[in-house]
Amino acid sequence: GDYGVTKLYVEKESLAERGLTEDDLMPVTYEDENDGFAEKPSLIFVDRAELARVMRDQDVVLSF
Repeated sequence: GDYGVTKLYVEKESLAERGLTEDDLMPVTYEDENDGFAEKPSLIFVDRAELARVMRDQDVVLSF
């Protein structure tokens, strides 16, 4: 929250390859300042193709 990160993309195929499901992950929320500080989910589950599109559309991608 201190860095303004509100979206955490999770690739569904990577979860499955590791024997995990969405329910295995800890819920993460953020407070939306534009919506009365309502708590909203940060985890966004996408398939491999969608994640590739998200990464392609970014100005900067950091790989760790």
